[in-house]
Amino acid sequence: MVLELCEGSKWNWKGHITSVVKYSRLLAKKTGADVVVCETAAWLHDVVKITGTREGHHIKGSEKAEEILRDMGYDKEFIGKVKHCILTHSSDEKYPPESKEAKIVAAADALSHFDNFMSIAHGALVTKGLSTEDARELIIKKYETAWKKVNLLPEAAELGRKRYEAIMLILRS
Repeated sequence: MVLELCEGSKWNWKGHITSVVKYSRLLAKKTGADVVVCETAAWLHDVVKITGTREGHHIKGSEKAEEILRDMGYDKEFIGKVKHCILTHSSDEKYPPESKEAKIVAAADALSHFDNFMSIAHGALVTKGLSTEDARELIIKKYETAWKKVNLLPEAAELGRKRYEAIMLILRS
């Protein structure tokens, strides 16, 4: 269902979502977290953003995920865990990730940006039409924020450190 929503989008949502799922699954297995909660939250974490809702996407997305999962027959406890992961995956300080699963989804979301550098650069330069210097500054801020989320888990930092350092070296040159 989520991949169908990605079709026809101007941004590489399919690449982003599948990358977040990959890292969520990997980190959940490495840390002994609930793989099903992490993977489900990863699939749904940007469900409303894909369809155009950017403002408060983590709040609206957690509500949409609850609706989807309830319609699919999941129990309240599972839905609550997934909702917490989605609500806390962004960098909104009002909603810090508290569970291991929420930290995993937030870190996986950030790690996915390291896989999608060209899409992020394209978005800043072409979609937003920023100058090279303004795009560079925006992208640096995005990666600094992403790195903070990656550092929620030592296992995630280990996975992303070399790519983060390489990207920042290029951007700051």
